[in-house]
Amino acid sequence: MPYRGGAPAVTDLIGGQVEVVFVGPAVAIDHLKSGRLRALAVTSATRWQGLPDVPTVGDVLPGYEATAWVGVGAPKSTPAQIIDRLNEAINAGLADAKLNARLAGLGGTAMVGSPADFGKLIADETEKWGK
Repeated sequence: MPYRGGAPAVTDLIGGQVEVVFVGPAVAIDHLKSGRLRALAVTSATRWQGLPDVPTVGDVLPGYEATAWVGVGAPKSTPAQIIDRLNEAINAGLADAKLNARLAGLGGTAMVGSPADFGKLIADETEKWGK
């Protein structure tokens, strides 16, 4: 059944309308902690520190990995010095311990790097999911 987001899917899971959903930890974590939901597996390549006893899908289906990421982009015509300045500021923010703790609590991990690193991630992910 198609959904317009994780929250409606989790609502139907809790209500018994569906038996299993794939959603991000941020949508499910409170329900997992309360016991209303049970995590069967995580889709990342490694176990998530927030649920260390939950296996990965890859433990059963070797090579399986499906994760989501969020990045910041700018128009192609943006001057390099502006891109570099933005990158420096974003990386500095992502180095903040309080922000990292909040991200970890939601199932996220800060990924710092250069604009070239981000370009490579986009290219790699496009190739992976294009197949």
